[in-house]
Amino acid sequence: MGDDFPTRIADLLEAVATKIRAMTVDRIARLITFVTLGLVALMLVSTAFVFLLVGLFRIIGELVHKAGGGDWSMEITYAVVGGVFLGIGALLWRKRTPPSTGDLTP
Repeated sequence: MGDDFPTRIADLLEAVATKIRAMTVDRIARLITFVTLGLVALMLVSTAFVFLLVGLFRIIGELVHKAGGGDWSMEITYAVVGGVFLGIGALLWRKRTPPSTGDLTP
């Protein structure tokens, strides 16, 4: 028992430290990895969205200008893109689920 006791105590302390690390540091490291990857993906998607909007404005602006929009081509372009977003918003608004009335009762 004399030689085995220090080994058992060391093994017990190592097991406890490993369990605590698995419950704290490993979970937080995984969470930090997912948050970091999510932020990188968000930045890439938002940059792509900005480039898409700039390209869309330039294409529509050129088409309106070539079609005879003249000095009003940029205003017409803003109106067209705003109308598209307004139409998409109206369609999404129609497809939403109505709020339940049971939650509002006192």
